[in-house]
Amino acid sequence: MLMFLFFFALWLLFNGRLGWDILGFGLVLSALVTLFAIKVCGWSDRKSRRLLKIGWQLLCYGGCLVVEIVKANLAAIRVILSPGCRLVRPRIFHFESHLHRGFLQTILANSITITPGTYTLGIYDSTLMVHALNGDFAEGTPESDLNHRLMAMEETLQEKEERV
Repeated sequence: MLMFLFFFALWLLFNGRLGWDILGFGLVLSALVTLFAIKVCGWSDRKSRRLLKIGWQLLCYGGCLVVEIVKANLAAIRVILSPGCRLVRPRIFHFESHLHRGFLQTILANSITITPGTYTLGIYDSTLMVHALNGDFAEGTPESDLNHRLMAMEETLQEKEERV
């Protein structure tokens, strides 16, 4: 039911106008997409409630990611504009993320990739292999706020599963 309400609200928000035809089509379309998600993707209301509970953590993670992207942009500009590109010293490093859920590892890997100056080359178990434009970009990645926020999300998800 939560998913149906979410899809219907999204339909109304993106449509931009309200009428009986819009409401009717939105109800039918939302029901079809919800049925598809339940039957084909294995979605359930339990998963929806769990996602709502970590929603705040996801929003905070997004804000932290934006701050990290801005900081990385400034650092990458400094490296690129250095005379003769003398600060460009590429490095490949590995670090243990301590994340066990695949989707959280993927979020971290994609966050590293969209941050300028770094690129995730691969994930092996919970170890990430990252290419950095400069060795300074690699420092602090395992202890980064992004990694800690994802670990907190994983703990929240684990607690929710243990209660069920």
